[in-house]
Amino acid sequence: MAPSERTVILSGTVVDGFGGGTFAGDLLIADGRVEAVVPVAARPSAGYDAHPVDAAGAIVAPGFIDIHAHSDLTRFEYPGAESRITQGITTEVIGNCGMSAAPTGGDTAGLASVIGTIDVTPQTPRPWASTRQWLDALDEAESAANVAALVGHGSVRHAVAPGTPGALDPGQLRAMRAEIADALDAGCAGVSLGLMYAPGESAGEQELRAVSQAASDAGALVAVHLRDYDARALADSLGEAAAISSGASLQLSHLRATRSDGRFGEVIEHVERMRATQDVAADCYPYIAGHTTLLQLLPPALRAGGTEAAMTATSAELAAALRASGWDAGRILVMKASRTPDAVGVCAAAQPDPWAWLAELLRANDALVDVAVESGAWEDVDLALATDWVTIGSDGTSLSPAHRSSAPHPRSWGTFPEAFRRMRAQGVGLAAAVRRMSVDSAARVGLRSGLRAGMPADVVVFAEDELGSPATFAQPALPATGICDVFVNGVRVLDGGRTTSARPGRLRRRERAA
Repeated sequence: MAPSERTVILSGTVVDGFGGGTFAGDLLIADGRVEAVVPVAARPSAGYDAHPVDAAGAIVAPGFIDIHAHSDLTRFEYPGAESRITQGITTEVIGNCGMSAAPTGGDTAGLASVIGTIDVTPQTPRPWASTRQWLDALDEAESAANVAALVGHGSVRHAVAPGTPGALDPGQLRAMRAEIADALDAGCAGVSLGLMYAPGESAGEQELRAVSQAASDAGALVAVHLRDYDARALADSLGEAAAISSGASLQLSHLRATRSDGRFGEVIEHVERMRATQDVAADCYPYIAGHTTLLQLLPPALRAGGTEAAMTATSAELAAALRASGWDAGRILVMKASRTPDAVGVCAAAQPDPWAWLAELLRANDALVDVAVESGAWEDVDLALATDWVTIGSDGTSLSPAHRSSAPHPRSWGTFPEAFRRMRAQGVGLAAAVRRMSVDSAARVGLRSGLRAGMPADVVVFAEDELGSPATFAQPALPATGICDVFVNGVRVLDGGRTTSARPGRLRRRERAA
């Protein structure tokens, strides 16, 4: 189907994404945009001069927007974006957690120390140096899905002050602000901070305020991976995020609590108080297992000097620190360890000495080891999903079934159907659920979404009673069920549940203040 071909999606239950009522209607698409939304009762007697798509019995909604993704490099490797399209995602926001694939500062290899956890396709060429060049490359890359990008503070810090673990001098701070301002001017949707990861964890308040001020000056978003998600420290982490956001729109990334012991309701109440005085929202994913670097299980004091300093510890010291961390070895699964691939997919508890084994993996892989850690509670997940100001972010990546270099978290393939199912089970209405999975996220990053005339024709057609997320840690690349058709910029990329060869996805640059 050519991009310019008129298409009409007939007889679906139309949910426009703006939170109003639903109705039986037709959606007319032309030239990559929504031409009209027509109630069935107002359908022209002569019909439409357009290619028909039958949506009887299905829901027709704006394409889902993944506000928190990490496909900075996989977009170039997997143009079919199967893990996105098959769950109804038409746009994903990358560059989160302080990690973006640019700027490189001319040191692409060195940037790996910052973005290692999202670099699951090390074979991907990286010909860019600046954020502008990366954005242009994203725009030119063939893909089935759209993408918007944040610029990561950690990547910018590496570019302007490589290997500097402590405070930046005034010249470096000016260079950082200039780099961020240029990235936002080029179309980045905002700035991300990774306060749990190097080098963001060593940045002081002055530096973080400067970063947030640059975003605020541009009317852009600041997305924050908090310093600590442990329920015992989460109030302090939220307070820090509020203090450094400098009037910018604040997005709390993957809001959750580890070791919450039933206290997650207090977290929601804390954010409600923040929202009374600031522009604050959050996102979440519908799983109790997270995905992070193995280094993050070490105590902050051991990580304070950066990765290289942490790895000066002996294997015995690393093992002792991991053992004392309080984590359950039976809940730690290795997801990426490129130099020891046989370890991928192995639970630490399967080893005679789990902590010594993990320590040796760190050393053998120069600390570039990713793990999934089951640390949340389902009641917390459902409370977040029931909260109206929480949108959906997979924290996953755009992949194909052929991906083999790491074990993906099932959230890369199943987040949105699973979130939708759990939201509805919590009593969230159909219109509200769709709004939170599309238009609300778009507004946070300065994009347009929704089924109104003139809007981009990013559309998902799905059967609610068939929605499912069969992906598991054992079989993480199983596609979602119940997603019937997906259109990106007016072009059909999923046809009756099967991906097409169309690659209409583009970079979506920030159009207005978030």
